Amino acid sequence: VVPLNERKKRLTNYTSFLKIRKIIIEENIKVVHTHNTGPLLSSALAVAFLKRKPVFIHTDHARKYPDKARYMIGEKLASYLVDKIIAVSEETKENLIRFEKISPSKIDIINNGINKAKYDIQIDKEMKLREIGVEGFDYHIGLGVVLTEQKGIRYLIDAMPCILQIYPRTALIIAGDGPIRRDLEEQVSVKGLKYNTFFLGMRDDIPDLLQLLDIYVLPSEWEGLPLVILEAMAAKRCILTTNVGGIPIAIRSGHNGILVPPKDSDALSKAITTLLADKQYRDNLALRAYDDFINNFSVDKMVSSYEQYYSVFLDKLT
Repeated sequence: VVPLNERKKRLTNYTSFLKIRKIIIEENIKVVHTHNTGPLLSSALAVAFLKRKPVFIHTDHARKYPDKARYMIGEKLASYLVDKIIAVSEETKENLIRFEKISPSKIDIINNGINKAKYDIQIDKEMKLREIGVEGFDYHIGLGVVLTEQKGIRYLIDAMPCILQIYPRTALIIAGDGPIRRDLEEQVSVKGLKYNTFFLGMRDDIPDLLQLLDIYVLPSEWEGLPLVILEAMAAKRCILTTNVGGIPIAIRSGHNGILVPPKDSDALSKAITTLLADKQYRDNLALRAYDDFINNFSVDKMVSSYEQYYSVFLDKLT
């Protein structure tokens, strides 16, 4: 691992391509694989000034389009140097075609994948609840994400009063930190939800926390194919999320989870109360989500797909 950027030195960000070029030459790099805009642009500049070019693959993750014009123009130009662009969802591919005018023939889709062993675990739930200070509740719902507007957590908090009218002993567990945490905490306070809502901050025990949840709720306003959904599937959780981006690739409403419209607190509260009323239904959704994860979203399947791309282009080099 070679760190390229030191945040204290602002100019370093603009000279990264020189370091990348040097590493490619000195280490005789055969494959360059970038993720998201900054690394793509820096690596494209590095590759453009090489006599012998390595295989160049780029993975584009979720973003809200239209993006900044300079980013989209830069990615369009960089795409001419890339052998293949991998989108993590059909929506991501469509956005690259629509907004950046990248040729469809240059874009393929590979689903994200994760290691199931980390999430398919058994824990002492009562002990874990005591450890995090969440005791005395009948139901636990929540999520673990970076706390940003994108994740739609405001709408979940807005849904809580209706949920508590029917199931007053429900805890909302929010793991993670981010720029809107204070705003969310204030929203909780204003709505009188402090007794039922728990902000855990940054955690390194997300697999354990997932096991506590009766429902994993991700009310995002937009997404690609978020890894947290795959984590919840691997953890055999009942999943309630929004019908946005690449999420419907993984979650089919009524089959392995429930989808609701984004920015809709009423839909969230109705879906949550319906799920809390029927444990058997929750369990069935969770088990089908786990089966679909094994068949479509394991890390082994993702790695195998990328290895095939590497080998195809490396064969062309030789």
